[in-house]
Amino acid sequence: MLRAFTINEPHVVHETIDGETILIHLGTGTYYSLDGVGAEIWGLAIAGVSDSDLATRIETRYEAESGIVAQSVGSLVEELLQEGLLAYAPAGAVSVAQPGEEQRPASEFVAPVLHKYTDMQEFMLVDPIHDVDAEAGWPHVKAG
Repeated sequence: MLRAFTINEPHVVHETIDGETILIHLGTGTYYSLDGVGAEIWGLAIAGVSDSDLATRIETRYEAESGIVAQSVGSLVEELLQEGLLAYAPAGAVSVAQPGEEQRPASEFVAPVLHKYTDMQEFMLVDPIHDVDAEAGWPHVKAG
C-alpha cells in the first residue's frame, strides 16, 4: 500500500533557503533544521512522493548502497512523524509527484540528520499580543 505524507498543519511552518530547510512546530515551540539529503527528503515527502518511493528517488541521485539509503530515509521519515512535523495523508491521497531532473550531485551520500533546537521554546510559545509584559514589551513575558 502506498502512503503519502502531508505537513502537520496548522502546527508546522517551514521554509527552504539555499538547500537548508527550517521547520518550526508552533505547538511545542521547537525548531528544526534539515540540510543536504534531509532537505531533499522533506521536499519530496511534501510534494506527494509515497513512502515506498522516497528511498528510490534518493538512490537515483547518490552513489550509495541501497540498504543504507533505505534505512537512512526510513529513519528520518520516522523521526519527522514522531516529532509531529509530518503526518500520513488520508487514504487515497497519494499523488504521483513527477520526478525532477535526476542528476547525481558531485558529493557522496551522507545520512540525513534532523537537528532539533529547544532553546527558543519559551519565546516561540508566547502569544505576542496577550502574553507580553505591556511595560517592557517583546520579548518580555508577563509575570505569573
